[in-house]
Amino acid sequence: LAEKWEKPYFAMQVGHECRLGSKLFPKKGKYPPRYATTDFFYRVWDSRYHNYYDCKRCTRKPSETSKNYPNIGGNHWSNAVYSTNPSPYYPAAYWDAPAGDSTIRFAFARAYCLNIEGGVPKDGKWKAGGKIILWECVNKRDQVDSNMKFDVEDGYMKLRDDTTWCITKKTPRDTNEQLTLQKCGSKEMWQKITTNDDMTIKFAASKKSGFNIWGLGRYFNYWNLQRRAVYSYTKVSGYWNELFAVQSAGPPTPKPTPAPTPPPGHKGLAKAMGWKIEEGKCTIEIWGGAPCAVSPNYPGIYTTDEKCVVSMARTKAVKVVDFATEKYFDVLKFAGKTISGTPTGLVTTKLPKGSDKIEWTSDFYLGSSGWKICKEKPPTVPETPKKCDEILKGHKDRDYRGCVTRTKTGRKCQKWEAQTPHKHPDMSGWKVKYYGLHGNMCRNPDSRLKTIWCYTTDPKMKKEECYAGDRGGV
Repeated sequence: LAEKWEKPYFAMQVGHECRLGSKLFPKKGKYPPRYATTDFFYRVWDSRYHNYYDCKRCTRKPSETSKNYPNIGGNHWSNAVYSTNPSPYYPAAYWDAPAGDSTIRFAFARAYCLNIEGGVPKDGKWKAGGKIILWECVNKRDQVDSNMKFDVEDGYMKLRDDTTWCITKKTPRDTNEQLTLQKCGSKEMWQKITTNDDMTIKFAASKKSGFNIWGLGRYFNYWNLQRRAVYSYTKVSGYWNELFAVQSAGPPTPKPTPAPTPPPGHKGLAKAMGWKIEEGKCTIEIWGGAPCAVSPNYPGIYTTDEKCVVSMARTKAVKVVDFATEKYFDVLKFAGKTISGTPTGLVTTKLPKGSDKIEWTSDFYLGSSGWKICKEKPPTVPETPKKCDEILKGHKDRDYRGCVTRTKTGRKCQKWEAQTPHKHPDMSGWKVKYYGLHGNMCRNPDSRLKTIWCYTTDPKMKKEECYAGDRGGV
């Protein structure tokens, strides 16, 4: 029902109470009883509660109980709110399938995680001795704080924010004591652990000591879990308060080595490697050991009312690497071709005999992000363009299934499944298949605009229309 009504969050408790909402916690961390969609629900009056909505019309009484999310209601519904789409953490959990988010969760109430008491240090410096407790995994900003993120790596439970710190049992023998944060590799302490199929976490140096939610009775509520100490217990047997879900996301991906800055003279050239600007403000770059011609101010908006001519000596083939211009009016000519707009299916083009010029013209009106065309080796086997149907079809072009990924002004399209930089509700299950919302290709779901469009990667421009109908620049 939440998918059908495009509500990003829903909540249910006690097997029959239902809520749908546009915000996770609309009012200071609470999920108010009347924050719901009225259709498909009966309004019920109960002497113990205010008005609330009952799921009697929308579904049969649930016949199965979630294995990972028991019926523990919680304070202000904080343990009963879920995300409609898959998401890596609770309360934005997708039923029984939370993904790896570097948390260690209590298996019988996965809203609660192992936590370093005291929160994230203000100075960013972690200190030895921080006690390990149980705490709500997600804060009121819908985020997991770094004092709850751990990765299991090489048998150690390391703090993701600083992998030199590990969850530790200070006494190196079988005793009941609270776990703490200590420097990884500390001598005379137990740090290496084993994660087992029965969901227990035990210390590698012992056959019986392992993690335990200390002093938790058979029945519990929200206030029984919050701030509960996490101990090493000498007789771990797989009892329910000794079961944990290790949702380690693996070691952090190392940052890629930044590309070296090109030495002076590799951009903004008037001539290089046989290519020369004969007329206009276009420039030449050296890219991948080959000359490239680019539009004025590339990759920024090119100047209007402009003309460029580029001569190409000792060149047998070229390829358009990037292209976005005002369709029909700002055109690039080479090898007998004329292209404009945001063409798809561009491949390496072998230059006919006597074709040694690139010509560019822009009119007085709309600019875009421009173009880049580079020298290439002639293909030994003819390249086959990607098959794309660029014909506009359907009411307001909603049946278009082409491959355009740029807007009219050259902005790159945001992937439909992404929620940054712009959040949107267009990834409901049926919409993805019905409108072909795959990758970052332009579409017109719900015929919302006059023609195809997309959310852009520009934080200042949420959505914009796209050109279509271009095929290989011919």
